[in-house]
Amino acid sequence: MDVPVPQEFGLSAYKDNIGEMVNRGVEVTLSYHNQWGDWSFGATGNFAYNKNELLDLGGVSAMVDPNDEYKRRQVGERLNSYYAYKAVGFFNSDEEAQAWMDKYAGQDGYPFSGTFKGGDLIYADTNGDGKMTEADRVVLGSSDPSWTFGLNLNAGYKGFDLSLMFTGAAGVSRMLDNNAVGDFTGDVQHPASVWLDAWTPENKDAKMPRIDYGTDSPSRAWNNLSSFWIQNANYLRLKNLQFGYTFPKKWLKALHVENLRMYYSAENVFTIDNMLVNVDPESTDRGGYSYPLLRTHSFGVSLTF
Repeated sequence: MDVPVPQEFGLSAYKDNIGEMVNRGVEVTLSYHNQWGDWSFGATGNFAYNKNELLDLGGVSAMVDPNDEYKRRQVGERLNSYYAYKAVGFFNSDEEAQAWMDKYAGQDGYPFSGTFKGGDLIYADTNGDGKMTEADRVVLGSSDPSWTFGLNLNAGYKGFDLSLMFTGAAGVSRMLDNNAVGDFTGDVQHPASVWLDAWTPENKDAKMPRIDYGTDSPSRAWNNLSSFWIQNANYLRLKNLQFGYTFPKKWLKALHVENLRMYYSAENVFTIDNMLVNVDPESTDRGGYSYPLLRTHSFGVSLTF
């Protein structure tokens, strides 16, 4: 890991095999299978829980993650944790925003450029010192899930069969930047549809902050990362669905066929999540550039002579 050097030495960080981290967790798999008459049913569920904690960082209590400037390594916290300001809503008017700036902007360490306006994010003085500084940033979840789980279900009746495979994760966060939600600058930008519910004086109960046609908005993720842009990336996905029918063998004798099964199969049927925009919650790409999951539908025949 990178080990920071005191500023007095005028040197950059050096690499060393130090630091300590602990992972504690549990994995559980449960299964049930039964058959009665022409019916059959089976279920297999599994989940894993992992508690990650950084114990030592080579003599410092915290440092910027060398792999991601928006993350922080901090003793007592999880690896790959985001570090950002805590957003507590939108300013209801330009006057409210100006009053907030009058309170904080003239103090030492004030970190924001640009002018706050109605509809911008409100950042909290999390340490309660009466100032707004970089020290008010807090750890806001990790991109590594605490929980992962899956569930396989299958059922049958006479020649019919149905199988479902679910996957999911919980206790995981993901950052969305300006590329993911889109900007309103230039002619090549593609703002996401969530901006249809942006803050205006007539729409104060909005999902998104005010629209800014420049690049200096203090609400912008690239300007000031906040909890607003750190999304709850918990999800549940129906990964696979298959429905089939196996023809009775007595129907196939005349055709000299041993087995005949026809089926329909679908991949990535649906995903339940709370993301602001339609991106894969499983991906860690904050700009939404990852190749999208494809929903596929197929029909097939399995024939044995």
